[in-house]
Amino acid sequence: MINNKKIFLYDSTLRDGAQTKGVDFSLSDKIAIAKELDKFGLDYIEGGWPGANNTDTAFFKKSPKLNFSQLVSFGMTNKNTSSLRKKFNE
Repeated sequence: MINNKKIFLYDSTLRDGAQTKGVDFSLSDKIAIAKELDKFGLDYIEGGWPGANNTDTAFFKKSPKLNFSQLVSFGMTNKNTSSLRKKFNE
């Protein structure tokens, strides 16, 4: 049975893909990839982490116009520190 819930698509190619061995996206690469991903109609395209490196910072300053997708930045998550300390000390 199909319900009316929407599934949101979040693509992290521009950050996770850039961490692949041998991959080094230039600013023009990131802009071109973002435009191509936008054509798929993805809800969110993660552009990277502004401030982490010069390319990511420049990408957000010169972010491409997207027609379907929303450009977002990486947001770091953190576990409860007491839980993390306990696991680390086990």
